[in-house]
Amino acid sequence: MSSGIFPYREPHQEPWRHKLPEPKQLDPFALLRPMLKSWTVGFDQQFELLQELQKNSKLSAYPPYNIKEVEEDTKYEIEMAIAGFAKEDITISVKENSLVVEGGSKKTKDESYVHKGIAARTFTQSFVLGDYVEVTNAKLENGILTISLDRKVPEEKKPKTIKIK
Repeated sequence: MSSGIFPYREPHQEPWRHKLPEPKQLDPFALLRPMLKSWTVGFDQQFELLQELQKNSKLSAYPPYNIKEVEEDTKYEIEMAIAGFAKEDITISVKENSLVVEGGSKKTKDESYVHKGIAARTFTQSFVLGDYVEVTNAKLENGILTISLDRKVPEEKKPKTIKIK
């Protein structure tokens, strides 16, 4: 007999052991966008950037990486652990505000391994860059790819103090 609180179960099932339904993943931007559009102008690009960030956050974390702030708000480094890859196997590209690092081994498949524990599988890792952030250098040393980034804000965009006459 059901108590009215829990759905009917067979007598041998305890009511507290029923499985709750999985919550659906909601897109927070789909919920907020209609509310924000009524009082924001010109923020479509920022909304699209936030949606892109949310989409990229669900992608694979391979290869593992670190993001370091070298100098406060001006210099950064991305370190990626890419053991087993040569310089020729890596492509780094920048388009608009997106940095894409791709890797794929060009070695032939006829090598014979007794054990292969280094995951040299192909990968694509994307990073969204802030305004005025530029890639200045990339180096591969001891299996770590280091990409240097600089934020170079133009003088006309920096804060100014206006003198009163």
